[in-house]
Amino acid sequence: MTEAKLLEGKALAAQIQQEIKTFVENLRAAGKQVPGLLVLQANQDPASDWYIGQQEKLAAKLGIYCEKIGPAQLASQDKLCDALNSEGAGKPAGKFHGIFIAMPFPVGFNADKILFQLDPRKDVEGVHPASLGLMVLRKSALIPPTAFAALKLIESTGVSLRGKKAVIVGQSAIVGRPLQLLLGERRVTTIVCNTGTSQADLQKFISESELVVACAGQPGLVRGEWIREGAIVIDVGTTAVDGKLAGDVDFEGAKKRAGFITPVPGGVGPLTVTMLMQNLIKAYEWQKTS
Repeated sequence: MTEAKLLEGKALAAQIQQEIKTFVENLRAAGKQVPGLLVLQANQDPASDWYIGQQEKLAAKLGIYCEKIGPAQLASQDKLCDALNSEGAGKPAGKFHGIFIAMPFPVGFNADKILFQLDPRKDVEGVHPASLGLMVLRKSALIPPTAFAALKLIESTGVSLRGKKAVIVGQSAIVGRPLQLLLGERRVTTIVCNTGTSQADLQKFISESELVVACAGQPGLVRGEWIREGAIVIDVGTTAVDGKLAGDVDFEGAKKRAGFITPVPGGVGPLTVTMLMQNLIKAYEWQKTS
């Protein structure tokens, strides 16, 4: 059997970015307000620094207005909440149509109280309880970007999903759980595995599935020989191992059996920030029509 076709996020990201850029250019040409993104970072975290840097670069490339408020100005929970309720952020007519809040929060911050201060219509990360609730009701508007990116890559294969069997390894609120709901909308029968799943069951479920999504954050958890021939394999895992990023899937073994597979790095990652910007456009349109 030939090796799996690589599902690389860069090309798909470029296509979506061009669509967003054209949308913003048309708004500007018509003299209309362009989408605005507010980034709030209270933590001191290298991963947040990198992710926010990517957002700022992409916003500039797409012509999106982006403003960041950093840790020095958000030294307390009250100051972070004040920023969320400021005139530019808290009102529908303000200059910001999307808000990104860097997590994890500093020690002493109450995540639930902060997130409930966020307008669900501006929740570009899909972390507000209302965002997940809308997915449960099949009225999804703003999808967590990583789950959104994984779904886009799955759909890019052109394979009909209806009636397929899938397994998701990991049940985080930003990948596993929303993706289970999204696949259910597409009539995929989905099993979600977690730390309570035995290795024997994990192997069984994976070997029977035409779609495998690994998002547990455990390098090499999914063995190549477990993959069903021709399966779509989406590896969301990104763990630093000996100075390099490693996925949850044994890539070398899996690519010999899968039909499609994402590399790590280069698969889901390059698409994630783009899907955040896609959420911003959705948020902009939602607010303009509500």
